[in-house]
Parts: sequence; C-alpha cells; structure tokens
Amino acid sequence: MSKNRRTEAVAVKFVNRQAQGWVFGVADAFRTQLDIKLDERVDKDANKTKEAALGRKLEASEKVKRSVWTQGDPPAYAFDRGHVFHEPPECHTLPWNEALPLLKRSVTVLLAKPDAGALVETSAPDDVDDQSTAVIAPEVEHSGGGWVDYEVITYTDGVVVTDAAGLAVKEQSSRSQAGFAEFLRTGK
Repeated sequence: MSKNRRTEAVAVKFVNRQAQGWVFGVADAFRTQLDIKLDERVDKDANKTKEAALGRKLEASEKVKRSVWTQGDPPAYAFDRGHVFHEPPECHTLPWNEALPLLKRSVTVLLAKPDAGALVETSAPDDVDDQSTAVIAPEVEHSGGGWVDYEVITYTDGVVVTDAAGLAVKEQSSRSQAGFAEFLRTGK
C-alpha cells in the first residue's frame, strides 16, 4: 500500500484562527480533521545554495529542511462525535452572551466514521500517567468511505426554535465526511 499524496496547496486558509470564508466556524484546532498537518520537507533551493557554498554534496544531516502545512490530495476527513460548529463563525470567538444574539445555527456531530486513511487522533497514558495525544495516519491507497450523522439546531434572534411542545427543533441528517466538510463551508 502507498501513502495518500499530500500537497502544499492547502484548500483551507485560517485567519484569526478560523477557516476563512466558511459559513460555520471551523477553528484551526480542526486541522487534523481537515487532513491538514505540519510536514517537514527538504528545501531543494537552500540545499543547492549550501552545496555551492561548500563546494561539495551535503551529508543527510546537513540538509536544510523547512516546515510546511500540507493537506491530503484528496483530503481524508475525520470529523467525530461531539464536534460542535456555529453559524456565523464569529460566535466561536465572542463571549457566549455576546454571541447568542448573532447565532443562526449550531451543528453537533452525533456519530461518525473517518474516511479511509484519515489522520486520527488517539490518546494514551504517557510515562507519568498523564494523557498524551498523538496523530496517526494509516497507510491506505484511497480516501473516502467515511460518514457523519449530525443535528442542526436553528435560532431566531438568539432563541432556539421550538415545536408546539416547547422542545428544540433538531434537524438530523447524514453525509459523507467530504459532504459534511462542504456543508460547513457553504451552509448547504
């Protein structure tokens, strides 16, 4: 099996820690779920310059490397149970009493399965019995196949829309992981 290709042309740009232009607030903390990670790559131009200055080929330990954000191509998404997103995105950056009047919709992931090959966060006790988190990326040839079950709660002037019995109206739906990412981006 071969690893999924990764590109430096990341489709999501984060401004003030939020995905720019997305209808729902998706913070930079969701990079892993968006198949974005910080990779180390060899800097070919810098190494050519260094070789020319030294007048010899570089040893492996001498090579200049750079850190760069990459994304799977195509992305393998990994949204999971308990993830919550609000529309508009600024609701995530304001105190709740200021955000509530602006709130239009909230989305909560009820159940999900990540795409094949997605970056998955796992936690395990470390040497001093604290929890540590690691990101693993299984090696698979193709992404996709994951799904997300979620519910949407709608607000009007900061008040939850309710039914005749006074219960919150919750729209439940399912999409593929990629379809869910597109929903967060477009609101449709």
